[in-house]
Amino acid sequence: MENPLPSGRGAFNRWVPEYGRELTVAKLAVARAPAARRGFPKPTVFDLDWSDADFEAVAARQSAEEERAARTGGPVLVCDTDALATTVWQERYVGRTTEAVHILANAMPPRALYLLTAHEDVPFHEDGLRDGEGLRPWMTERFRTVLSARDVPWQEVCGDRSTRLRLALEAVDRLLEEGS
Repeated sequence: MENPLPSGRGAFNRWVPEYGRELTVAKLAVARAPAARRGFPKPTVFDLDWSDADFEAVAARQSAEEERAARTGGPVLVCDTDALATTVWQERYVGRTTEAVHILANAMPPRALYLLTAHEDVPFHEDGLRDGEGLRPWMTERFRTVLSARDVPWQEVCGDRSTRLRLALEAVDRLLEEGS
C-alpha cells in the first residue's frame, strides 16, 4: 500500500503499514501455487485458514514495526493498525482472542489518539484481499466497543475522503499544539 500521508501542514514523520495485509498476500501466494499447478480455481481470501499463531505473529510483528518506526521518526507515528486491532481481527477470523494477543495489546506503549473511520461514508473497493462489504458494520461497531472499553483517546471520523483527512489532521494538530 502506498503511504497515504500528505506533505506540508499536518505532515507525519512516520507511517507503519498493516503487517496483516502483507501476511494475507503471502498466504494467498502459498495457497495459489499448488492450485495453479493442478489447474484448480484460484483460491481467494475466503479460502485461507487462519490460526491463533497467525494472529500472535501479526500482533508481535506489528508492534515491532511500530517500535522501529518510533525510534527513527518524529513526533507523530501513524499506524494503519496495531495489536489492539489484531484482537478484533482474531475474534472475527477464529471466534476468540487468545491471551497471547491480549498480552501484546496490553503491552503497547500509550497511544495519543486512535482514529476510527466510520464505514458508512467509505465506498467498498474489492481488491482481492478485503473481507467483504457485509462485515463492515460489525467490524466498525466492534472497534467502537473495544476502544470505548479501554482508557484510550479515540475519535471517529466521518464524511468523504477529504473530510475524513481534514478531521484527522485537525485532531493531530490539536494534540501537537497541546504537547501530547
